Amino acid sequence: MSDKILNLKINYDSVLIRMGANKHKTKIDDNIKTSILESIEFSKKLLNPKYAVSFADKKIKDGKILLDDFIIESKDILKLLEKSDSVYAIAATIGSRLDDKIDLLTAEKKLMLSYIYDAIGSVAVEELVDNICLDIRLKITGHSGICTRRFSPGYGDWPVKNQKELLSWIGAAKIGIVLSESFQMFPRKSVSAIFGIEK
Repeated sequence: MSDKILNLKINYDSVLIRMGANKHKTKIDDNIKTSILESIEFSKKLLNPKYAVSFADKKIKDGKILLDDFIIESKDILKLLEKSDSVYAIAATIGSRLDDKIDLLTAEKKLMLSYIYDAIGSVAVEELVDNICLDIRLKITGHSGICTRRFSPGYGDWPVKNQKELLSWIGAAKIGIVLSESFQMFPRKSVSAIFGIEK
């Protein structure tokens, strides 16, 4: 795994946005700002970022996308990958220690801190996924290509039940991601998605 991908910065402004604040309009109390900054620094000790990637040449048959033995039936994804020759799938997680911290803070009724850490976790896993996509794009096309937007089960016309097959194709169990009967990923701060690269 690349150290560059796993080196997460966690931007303060991004955490504010995730918390629903507008950095230009929302007045942030000094105590809250200090809590956010301190929580960002402490959270870095809790992160255990991991990821897995799978890819295949795009093949289409009868309106279905064939990726090895993984089949996707979605008009939204067909449109998304229209200009892409290959399809990439990623699963990423920052581990369960931050989940445990959030649960502990909630149990202790420290709801503001719990909210802050939840926002930090969301920002961290999104940054991890962004880093992965950028790394793949640069390796495949240098600076000439662009990534399509990412698409996950449960969005558009791609049923959330397809999460199980997607995670299996990626090999997400190897990085500790498991799926509940209601298709929720654990650790909670985990992401799965597919995307294409347009050269």
